[in-house]
Amino acid sequence: MSLLKNIIGGGYAGGPETEQNFCEYTEIFGKKPALISCDMNFAEMLPNYGFSCCLKLQMDVYIQDSLPTLISESEASYIAMVRSAVSEHIGGRFVGQGIIGSSGTAFLMFYIPERSAASSKKMLSEVFMGSFRHVEMDVLSDPEGNQYYKYLYPNELQIKKSNNARILKQLRTYGDDGSTPRPVKFYLTFPSKTAAMTFYSESMAKGFVYRDLHEEDPPEGMVLPRHKLTIEKTIPFNIDLLEMVDNYLIKLSTKHGGEYRSLETNIVD
Repeated sequence: MSLLKNIIGGGYAGGPETEQNFCEYTEIFGKKPALISCDMNFAEMLPNYGFSCCLKLQMDVYIQDSLPTLISESEASYIAMVRSAVSEHIGGRFVGQGIIGSSGTAFLMFYIPERSAASSKKMLSEVFMGSFRHVEMDVLSDPEGNQYYKYLYPNELQIKKSNNARILKQLRTYGDDGSTPRPVKFYLTFPSKTAAMTFYSESMAKGFVYRDLHEEDPPEGMVLPRHKLTIEKTIPFNIDLLEMVDNYLIKLSTKHGGEYRSLETNIVD
């Protein structure tokens, strides 16, 4: 990697810096987990004709089945160094990565200006030619972000699982490891009070308790107001358990024309 470090400084640096917001989630490929990280804010920039080309690097990584993160700290550092060096040199935007346990590979995805696509691919080919790891790369025109959506962008359940993991990380700083039952509030919106209460009637069978229902202003571009329902359930803040709860609420709210928005929990002394 020393050669990769040495090339930094003469590339296509520049371009407006925009805030990034990474969502991390897990999928299963080949009966093994794949860890995905996606810059959610890049979706708001699409279509993007400034960074119209997708650059995708795929490399070998050493997987350790005993680790929940699939790779050791040194492997994670290696990937981070490659990501940082490539991003700085080509002047593009890093939008996410995946570590696939079933194949022992990792991929990094960037979006770069069309003017730098050919030279970036040539330069990186020369850099990785002498690497002891097998590296493949591809550059293609993709201003609509099709590759980004296909390989990185999470579905609704994965987004909620990522948010739950962030909350649990905060709870652990207060001594809650997710094993103790705690009150958790769930927020949903519906087109009418009738739809909201019909939803709630069904959710009672799963132990949800009514907390509030009030009218909200209509979303932008719409005329009719929405009705926000708050329900509560006392459960451990366990990621796998919450995934099942989230999946249930997504499906049931969709059935009644509503939307499951979010959950929250307070610190319990």
